Amino acid sequence: MKNLLCILLFLVPIIGRADGVYRNWDDALADKEFVRVLHMTYRAMDTIPDVLDQFPNLEEINFSNNRIAYLPPSILKCHKLKKLVLFRNKIKALPDGIYQLERLEHLSVSYNDLTTLPDSIGYLPSLTVLYLNGNDIVSLPASIGQLKKLVSLRVGSNRLEKLPPEITQLKSLQLLDIGNNYIEALPENIGDLSELHFFYLQQNRLVTIPESLGKCKKLQELDVVRCGALRMPASLADIAKLEEVYVDERIIVFYQNPLYRYRQRITVVTSFDPNIYRPSKAE
Repeated sequence: MKNLLCILLFLVPIIGRADGVYRNWDDALADKEFVRVLHMTYRAMDTIPDVLDQFPNLEEINFSNNRIAYLPPSILKCHKLKKLVLFRNKIKALPDGIYQLERLEHLSVSYNDLTTLPDSIGYLPSLTVLYLNGNDIVSLPASIGQLKKLVSLRVGSNRLEKLPPEITQLKSLQLLDIGNNYIEALPENIGDLSELHFFYLQQNRLVTIPESLGKCKKLQELDVVRCGALRMPASLADIAKLEEVYVDERIIVFYQNPLYRYRQRITVVTSFDPNIYRPSKAE
């Protein structure tokens, strides 16, 4: 029994290195070459040590639910980094040099203190997921249209008053969440987002919804609850894949195509809390 315990104690650090996930700085700095993931959440951290460039194989960072205000310069030297999750911190700005993270695929900085985004965020060639919900962002840079691989963009609960026209250049985009902002108009060619599956624009200040939205033939789910507009475009009736439409009692819905009326479920919402009425499986 004693021999078995000794073997297990010997194997624990080996297993840890094989997994590559490190949850404290001491172990990570003692094993730099093996660090693939740094996972330190709920630690009350207000700073990140400027040592991230000492981990040559670092692919993922998750420092969510801390008090971090700034990112250290060494993060820009993490050339293998694919995923950066900084959900619920105090981050005030992203570094201008973020474009240097050429392999970054997933960036989550929701619920921080961002008010602007650097223009360089549009020059992350591998980015597929960008989560910016719950900040104080007043505008998106035009460069965002350069994110050709972007599949999911969440920028709800900010202070946006408009979207840049370049957003319609996101030809790979499948999910767009712009709910809970102050947006007064959508680009007239919003229908150019040909891969769009999920579109959330609830609680805004829209006057109209462009007819071109009907060109989004892959659209499955649409939320226009309290979006400001009082009439939905008639072109939506011809989207065969549209399954879930959430509206409020004021809005005039489109006349459904008889071919799709049993597939297109229109739900009149009274709670105005999407966490309650919209059980979407979209991530």
